Amino acid sequence: MKLVIAIGEGEAAFDELLGTIPGLEIVRVATTADAIAEIGDADVFYGRPSDELVTAGINLKLIQAQSAGVDFVYKMPVLSACSVPLANTRGAHAPSIAEHTFGLLLSMTRAIPISIGWQKTSEWHQMEGYRLPREIMGSTMGIIGYGAIGRAIAQRAVGFGMNVIAVDVNAMMDAPHVSEVWGIDRLHDLMTQSDVVALAAPYTKESHHLLDAAAFAAMRPGGYVIIVSRGGIVDEPALADALRSGHIAGAGIDVFETEPLPETSPFWDLPNVVLTPHLAGSSTQKERRCVEILRENILRLQRGDTLINIVDKQAGY
Repeated sequence: MKLVIAIGEGEAAFDELLGTIPGLEIVRVATTADAIAEIGDADVFYGRPSDELVTAGINLKLIQAQSAGVDFVYKMPVLSACSVPLANTRGAHAPSIAEHTFGLLLSMTRAIPISIGWQKTSEWHQMEGYRLPREIMGSTMGIIGYGAIGRAIAQRAVGFGMNVIAVDVNAMMDAPHVSEVWGIDRLHDLMTQSDVVALAAPYTKESHHLLDAAAFAAMRPGGYVIIVSRGGIVDEPALADALRSGHIAGAGIDVFETEPLPETSPFWDLPNVVLTPHLAGSSTQKERRCVEILRENILRLQRGDTLINIVDKQAGY
């Protein structure tokens, strides 16, 4: 069995977790051209695929994306239509994204960027002339999307003493950390009851601009929005307007509809925004978890067992 790896991270994990699989030939490539040159007799591809690569991969039995989000499938008609299974690394990113969610939230509620600014200029103000920091204990967090990431966020929210409510495309009665997960049709109910809204849903055709001006208007005044799953789910001009008006106190944003974020974006300069460049899912531990999923699927292929983390290409997750 031949595996072509087209990403640069996780070298130690590849050696440790994949090097002991009997009969596995591992080929690491650095360029798209190299990947296409090697893919003809490969059984598994790990990385970001392309239609050209899928066409050349006549022996492929599995395409394993290194990401949880696979919305790229919408832009690849060959991949979308082919019979080769596409798997993601769903679950691997949940701990780091959940921790990043609270990093963004606490940076705003505890006024950390203000203090960093004072530190750079050797000033000691103790919040003179600035609002007092806020506690999150006792507040309500609404989570949009209750998969692995949403559940990891909820687990930590409970630890902070927050109340948790959630919506998902699939309503659930027995999900952990919440009494009930409402259907997505109750999004506005969630917005009206939330002090903090965390976006953890995948980007699909149905979720495009799900958070629009009406959704932000429904949110409790003075609340916070944390965006850590995928860009495109948020109507960004509507969010910017809600931030300028003060209806939303602050936004922590890790993902954007257009990346890299254009220099003309208002989010660079809005004082009530903390942004990071799409790195919420990054950690050394995450890289190992991704490779563990890849390893499990390779072993299952060798045994002829059912694969894990298979994506519905039409649904986009």
